[in-house]
Amino acid sequence: MISIPLTNNSPLSHTISYSVSPLFELAASLHTLAQLSPPARFNNWSQELLAQFKEARLSNDWEYFLPLFRYGIPDSFDPVITRGVMSVDDQYEYFVTLPSDDFVRRLQPLLKKWNQHHDIPSVAFDIEEDADYVKGRFSLFVSSYWQLFFEANWEAIAPSFVREAEQIHHVLNDLPACLDYLNKISFGITYDSEENRLLCPYEGPDYEVQQLVLYPSHFYASEPLLSKGGAGAHLLYSFS
Repeated sequence: MISIPLTNNSPLSHTISYSVSPLFELAASLHTLAQLSPPARFNNWSQELLAQFKEARLSNDWEYFLPLFRYGIPDSFDPVITRGVMSVDDQYEYFVTLPSDDFVRRLQPLLKKWNQHHDIPSVAFDIEEDADYVKGRFSLFVSSYWQLFFEANWEAIAPSFVREAEQIHHVLNDLPACLDYLNKISFGITYDSEENRLLCPYEGPDYEVQQLVLYPSHFYASEPLLSKGGAGAHLLYSFS
């Protein structure tokens, strides 16, 4: 269980906040694209994008990196880590300064999942031989994908994030409305009136944190994910 104390007579916005990472959304879109059967609302989008990859000659790179996205989203795109990475230049700087050892370590769990169902992919052999080469090629692919396809997609879905942010700000004016909203996002969040704190179900040791950060996602389609990082709890969830 993660507990989050609320400060008496202080606005809920001092404890609960909202954030979004375009780079995480980009990675979540690639995770969706890598599925054999994507969620129904993404079927047409996936088919159209794969056709556009062929026209832009990105299909080979996509097939090369697909094993890194089929069974999850690489930790390098974690929205907590990448929340300040906004532009193409930011992305380039982020991957350039990311140590190759960290880059590889964050890919290993996804490669292991791939290897349970498929032959070892070329990218896995190349990581063993030259991790810097793979990281450079990966950065170039992500940048190309952003500039050719995802940037326009991001601009199209940005208004929905604005509406979600407005709704969050609205419910933070009232505790019952806030609790109702949080339970729509992730069932099981409760309020302990005696201790004046939020209680969030969590698979792991009990923690007390000072902040709850909400990360709504358009492309993330899995169950809500609650994680702990620093002095806060971070709740990633899908909205449409």
